[in-house]
Amino acid sequence: MTRFFAALSVLFVITAFSTSAQNVRTVDKDGTIIINTTEIGEEFIGHHATTPVEIKVFKGKITEVTALESDETPSYYEKAVAVLKAFIGLTVKEAAAAEVDAVSGATMSSKALIDNVKEGLKYIDGEPKK
Repeated sequence: MTRFFAALSVLFVITAFSTSAQNVRTVDKDGTIIINTTEIGEEFIGHHATTPVEIKVFKGKITEVTALESDETPSYYEKAVAVLKAFIGLTVKEAAAAEVDAVSGATMSSKALIDNVKEGLKYIDGEPKK
């Protein structure tokens, strides 16, 4: 009985702390792939906080990138979101290789947003290869 609870506890911990592609990647009825970096982008910190994004890809091209709610310093975050426009219209491959300049005056937040986009694109086909 003790082994059962120990195994169950380990399973719970693994499940609770693993990131599933299902939480990151969804597909709309029209085929648009939607990537949410809230869980996978926790390591990308701007000036003060994480900077998650939602990426929409239709027929291989990025159609929209939206900065999601963040506790980032508002004055920096508002400036930094301008970098997201650089990804619109690019293919996934182009965006992954793009060298996007950070916004002056919001460099840390900009870089964190850029890193979130690039990390999210790794999930375009599901769980990335390790």
